[in-house]
Amino acid sequence: MTASSAARFVQNKLIPALPALRRWVGRGFWAVLDQALFAGSNFLVGVLLARWLEPAAYGAFSTAYSVFMLVGTLHTGLWTEPMLVYGSGRFRESFRGYQRALIADHWRLLFLSTLAFTGVGGFFLLRGASELGLSFLGLGVATPLILYLWLVRRSAYVLIEPRLAAGGGALYMVLYLGCAGGLFRLGWLNEATAFLAMGGTALVAGGFIFSRVQKRLAGPATAEPSPGQVRRLHWEYGRWALLAGALSWVPGNIYYVLLPVFRSLEEVAVFKALSNLLMPVLHFNGALVGLFVPVFVRAINQKRVYPTLFLCGGILVLSALIYMGVLMVWGEPLMRLLYGEKFTGYGQALVLLSFWPLINAGSNTLMAYLRASERPQWIAVAYLFAALVALGAGSWLTLQYGLTGAIVSILLSMFSLLVIVFSISWKIR
Repeated sequence: MTASSAARFVQNKLIPALPALRRWVGRGFWAVLDQALFAGSNFLVGVLLARWLEPAAYGAFSTAYSVFMLVGTLHTGLWTEPMLVYGSGRFRESFRGYQRALIADHWRLLFLSTLAFTGVGGFFLLRGASELGLSFLGLGVATPLILYLWLVRRSAYVLIEPRLAAGGGALYMVLYLGCAGGLFRLGWLNEATAFLAMGGTALVAGGFIFSRVQKRLAGPATAEPSPGQVRRLHWEYGRWALLAGALSWVPGNIYYVLLPVFRSLEEVAVFKALSNLLMPVLHFNGALVGLFVPVFVRAINQKRVYPTLFLCGGILVLSALIYMGVLMVWGEPLMRLLYGEKFTGYGQALVLLSFWPLINAGSNTLMAYLRASERPQWIAVAYLFAALVALGAGSWLTLQYGLTGAIVSILLSMFSLLVIVFSISWKIR
């Protein structure tokens, strides 16, 4: 390239692109900050619970939380994932009324989760399993409140304004850590009150984000979709995302059920303690994936899918590699710093588990593209194969090798997921 052609490139291509580049860098920053604030507060309390609770109690909390994640994935499939697609496209001009219809249905249906979890908690208490009983009682109250926050947070991503969610994230972190710290000082922090603190602060932070989003949408009234239309569209899209959500829970969470059945609640506690250390990079990438879906919707319309895939995937893979290197070098000292001497001697298991975010980087990018293409049924197919690997090989490996077998099974199931979504994406390109 000659000096004159380079100068023309800078003048005609690079300089005009700088404002758009600055906007996207800023949006990416706010998305990462939003996820860091929410995940950071949950991470800190999770570490404190691991330090302060007995291993069996922490294992019970972890088992209950894994069940919550199953409900959360179902909720995401039926509410959030369709909202990211339809809110960015079909209901873009009437998003205010669309969001209100979603939230109204959220409260109606999630009341059932409260009844179910409190019933399970009461059953365990009657059977003398107090750790599990307290965990599920707290979870019953907190579940609809936490998922309300999840829903309104993602509405800010539909507007591609993650700074709105980050404001709520800051409020959530301050309130949550304040509540948890106060409960600890009073000697009341346990499996149940940890969930109650999550729920109460989630309700306040969610209300804050909702008001900001509604204010952002203030303007002339537009035709609003009917609740029946919203339910029909969400079911048509979400039935596949719902199935995919249920199946997606299996590869990463079934071990919280298998380990206490085949081994003990203490091994569940170790598994959760190791997984905690992966949460920063998984949440970092999760924040960006939430931003990727509306980006892919627009990239498909503009016929710029391949550049967008390489850019988005490259960002996730690079972050996973950097974090993996950190754990390889400082994983054992970090565990000792966070947990004291309670979970020492698991450095090699942590290094093995650190391959998980790297594999997920590729599959999450491709699944964001499939969601934007309105093909959630193929994600369900991919997760079906991964779930079969986790249930089949995972059950045998966990029975035979305990914690190590569970980790190997996670990697096998996640790699099978990557292979399937790559094959599907290649065929529909």
